[in-house]
Amino acid sequence: MSNSLKGVLLASFAGWCWGSMAVCAQYLFNSCGFVSSDLTTLRLFGSGVCLLLLYAISTKSNIFAPFKDFRNLRDVVVYGIGVLLIQWTFFKAISVSNAGTAAIMVGFGPLFIIFYFVLTKGRKPSLKEIICLALALVGVFLLVSKGNFQIFDLSWAGVLWGLASAAFGAFCTVQPKQVIERAGVSFVVGWGMLIGGLIAMCFTSPFNDNAQWTIPAILAYAQIVLFGTVAAFWCYLKSTEFVLPSISAILGSFEPFSAVLLSVIFLNSSFNTYELIGGTAIVANMIILAWPQKTQPRKTI
Repeated sequence: MSNSLKGVLLASFAGWCWGSMAVCAQYLFNSCGFVSSDLTTLRLFGSGVCLLLLYAISTKSNIFAPFKDFRNLRDVVVYGIGVLLIQWTFFKAISVSNAGTAAIMVGFGPLFIIFYFVLTKGRKPSLKEIICLALALVGVFLLVSKGNFQIFDLSWAGVLWGLASAAFGAFCTVQPKQVIERAGVSFVVGWGMLIGGLIAMCFTSPFNDNAQWTIPAILAYAQIVLFGTVAAFWCYLKSTEFVLPSISAILGSFEPFSAVLLSVIFLNSSFNTYELIGGTAIVANMIILAWPQKTQPRKTI
């Protein structure tokens, strides 16, 4: 299996994991009395603990050892703050506008990464990346809108907060690359999640008195932590070792597609023609990015 295909599959699987998390979160919100701020805190904290346990078991080393290099401590703390800001700005965009506007604005994340490499590395986006970015944006728009284009209240506040979330997401795709090379994905994502969760606890209680911790709720929370966060972030950042971060970000558009598909399967939601077209566009973008090239392997950035 080529490195490009590995990167595409890892990033796509991360999108599927995020989509499955959205379905479980919807169940917890609608049926178990959970609220978004508390679930975000519990998600970050629980995921951080799980990833650090995985790191300790797999490497058989002290989870604090890499912090002997101050660069690792600095970069992981910055990454943790970035992860928290992604969540906070996304929910802020929803609160001042609506979920559709927030989701569409976050879809511009790959543009920020492409512009970053244009400005800092002088690397121009390829025609393939431009086509796939367009397919991803169209696909996300159709999946979120369901063809009802009047649902979007594109207020300046919603647009700006959504773009801020996209920018933080792009930052957290590019920023940890060097510290991951030094310390590993599990270490960086684990400590980043844990630090983000601890900071969030300073502003909100992680436990909501109205939350009902039934067996299905516990299973849904476990799925959010293990697959929707741990597996998703690990696979997403691991994919940047094999493909450009901009490609990983484009493949993150699998999140709304998998969320819609899983909602149809498990929550009896509808799936109309517009969503089918949107899903097809996203699948097409994965096929195009995974298609083998006859060019020389790209240089590491």
